[in-house]
Amino acid sequence: MIKFIKPIIKNEKGQSLVEFALVLPILLLLLCGIIDFGWIFGNQLLANNASREAARYTAIHYNDSNSDDDRAIAAQIVADRAPTLVSPTVTLTTSSGSITIEVSSQMDVLTPIIAAFFENGEYTVHAECVMRLE
Repeated sequence: MIKFIKPIIKNEKGQSLVEFALVLPILLLLLCGIIDFGWIFGNQLLANNASREAARYTAIHYNDSNSDDDRAIAAQIVADRAPTLVSPTVTLTTSSGSITIEVSSQMDVLTPIIAAFFENGEYTVHAECVMRLE
């Protein structure tokens, strides 16, 4: 009969703690990346939709008012449609029967881990829409 010899292991109490310490930075980076990607992606969608709304309104009402009013109204539409963008810059240009609305805004990245990958912890959201004047 063969007798099995039990291996002598002195202490395994810290093994799971060491494994967790090795995996934790990767998990935090992944979690923070998901949070910030969602925040940036959502604000990019807001900027795209706001620029499209402003361009559509301005293209329809371009002949009804002067260019200063159009710029102010476009900026107000962008501010209303994208409330999470902090002081967005709205540029309105016209050329050859079309109008272009550009929206640009700096936004803070939410988590400090991902903010280290961006200059000053900020990301620039930029959207542009071109529509034919009616």
